[in-house]
Amino acid sequence: RGIAYFSAPLKSAETAGDEAEITVFDTTSAAVEFHVQGHHVVVSSPHPDGTRNIVEVWELSNDTTVTVVRKDTLAPVWTHPLPAGATKFAGGPGDVAAAAIVMRGDSVALLSVFGPGVKQLSYTYTLPTASFPLSLPIAKPTSVLELLVEEAGGQVTGSTLRSTAAATTQGRTFKRWLGQNAEKGQVVRITVPTTSATLRARVLIGIATLILLAMAFALVRALRARGSRATTLEQAPSRDALLASIASLDARRERGDDTITDAQYTERRARLKSQLAALVASEGRPV
Repeated sequence: RGIAYFSAPLKSAETAGDEAEITVFDTTSAAVEFHVQGHHVVVSSPHPDGTRNIVEVWELSNDTTVTVVRKDTLAPVWTHPLPAGATKFAGGPGDVAAAAIVMRGDSVALLSVFGPGVKQLSYTYTLPTASFPLSLPIAKPTSVLELLVEEAGGQVTGSTLRSTAAATTQGRTFKRWLGQNAEKGQVVRITVPTTSATLRARVLIGIATLILLAMAFALVRALRARGSRATTLEQAPSRDALLASIASLDARRERGDDTITDAQYTERRARLKSQLAALVASEGRPV
């Protein structure tokens, strides 16, 4: 069925005992729960654009006596959620071929057969600055949980994690947190320092916000001024409108309109005449 098992090479022409023992396992396509013997997360220092590389290493244990195979070409034998915003995913070295570790949607999927015993697998991906502070939920009980952060200002909290001595590899130093027997449902929170790229982005956003607020304020003032000018124009009729109003008032008086009294007629006509005189004076031309 295309399943291969590899052992250490036999160095002698004739081999007996435990080294020569061959063990054969049955297979199953039923769901098998792998136990998490170890989960290690490494957070690198940021790139110039603020993104960070993340490495996850797992030690998974198949405690049954059968090899787990996929039901079909699409069904994985193991999955785990990835953080939101993860990109540039790639399978890494371990006991499982890198090509068998793929990203599907928001999760990582293992497409390889998995025999009894413990196997190590790893993968990498990139996270943007916006993903931090990063929360990593514990999906299954984990015997050993380890977090390494390259930045001196990085902090990790949650679960059973405790800060330990820093780890150094290939000239790079990582702050280290270690925990045991992490329970399902617990959450690990990773906080990293603000990068210069993030700071620049926040400054630009702040400046853009101030500009938008200033533009909105200016627009409101312009609209209010326009409305005020419109009201002023409405309250100050034109010369022809005033003359027409006086003529209409006189016509009502001449035809004996009993809806307007003598006092009202006199008061309205005096007011219209006053407005007309003021308008004529402002225009500087005779009536």
